[in-house]
Amino acid sequence: MAAPKLNLTINGTDVELVFGVRFVHELNKAFGIERDGFNIGMGFTLILPPLLQYDPDALAKVIYCAAYKNSPRPTMGQIYDSLDELEDLEQTFDEVMDCLKVSSATKRTLATLTVKEQAEEQKSN
Repeated sequence: MAAPKLNLTINGTDVELVFGVRFVHELNKAFGIERDGFNIGMGFTLILPPLLQYDPDALAKVIYCAAYKNSPRPTMGQIYDSLDELEDLEQTFDEVMDCLKVSSATKRTLATLTVKEQAEEQKSN
């Protein structure tokens, strides 16, 4: 199965977002953990909790990393401006999450973190 894709209009341009292995690589480059000068990754794992909480900054960063195929790639400023113009930001969150749930590169991590979050929530109740 090919990596899931989503099209968004950013700065008046149709932008294709791709949620595959390269997307995870882009997250690792931008947000991964550095140890002894080496990036050990974990970018998706770190961005996922705020994304699950509907953090718009996390959504913008995910969109930026998923837009790696576009030339020129939209800037973070253009992404923020486009998100500000949306009437239903929650719909965009849901569309991105739907892609992450079926991507072979992210679905396992998403499922694992979601289960852990639910277990911790039940403990606190």
